[in-house]
Amino acid sequence: MENRRGRRGGRRYGPRVSRLLPALAVVIAALLPAAAQAAGEPKTETASAGAVTATLTYTDAGDGRWTGLKLRVTRAGAQVYDSGPTIDGCEQPYCAPMAPFDDQGSVHVADLDGDGEPEVLADFYSGGAHCCEITEVLRWTGAGYATNVRDFADAGYTLQPPAAPGQPAILVSSDARFAYAFATFADSAFPPRLLTFDHGRWHDVTREHPETLRAHAARMRKGYMQRRRGGRALGILAAWVADEYLLGRRATADAFLAAELRAGRLNGNPLWPRRKTYISTLQRRLRVWGYTG
Repeated sequence: MENRRGRRGGRRYGPRVSRLLPALAVVIAALLPAAAQAAGEPKTETASAGAVTATLTYTDAGDGRWTGLKLRVTRAGAQVYDSGPTIDGCEQPYCAPMAPFDDQGSVHVADLDGDGEPEVLADFYSGGAHCCEITEVLRWTGAGYATNVRDFADAGYTLQPPAAPGQPAILVSSDARFAYAFATFADSAFPPRLLTFDHGRWHDVTREHPETLRAHAARMRKGYMQRRRGGRALGILAAWVADEYLLGRRATADAFLAAELRAGRLNGNPLWPRRKTYISTLQRRLRVWGYTG
């Protein structure tokens, strides 16, 4: 999280205010212990599935600092894991539990790969205006827990339970690489991204769920058509084209881009790709990002 400290640039207070400052200092000093005590109460989150129970403890130390961040896991009543987060770029005291910033909580236990052994997911927030939900996944190896880290950036994720026993759970997210790529953040749209976690490896299964892609594509096309004359719609258009590529409708999407170019509707913001450059940049990034494979 950002800590901003404002400066007054040498501005002097008037004599009336100056006389009040000592008294204000006394009042603030008297209030600080109570405020510190309120901010320093430890909190605990717990989640369980099968024989596995995960407990995350932490304390809000104020000023964007979090202390005592500890994840403990028990299997069949025996403690087998006890550690703080081991995430590069999310170090204490500025690595925060996700619960204060999200209504889904910070710790989850679920059988992600359908093998009967639950995994543990601990969600953290590394701070910043447009980032970063980072998840540490703990997978049981038979001798202990191996950790795997996934940065979901702005998009975050929701956990979709398996469709049937023995099938994997799906982590439903969005492709945050589209942020700022073709428009401002407020005008950017993210294509859906569906992931599974199978014995330590992540798999992108978005193409296997065309119903999700079709629904998102329909929303993107409607949004673009409503804004296409305003010059702030190219972020939405990029997400629609990405959906169409994954659905196997690349020729249709490319033809639509060409028609919009001829109609003068790809002018956009000069700070981002536009006109012919918009099309070539979009197609190149979709190729690099795996949308054409």
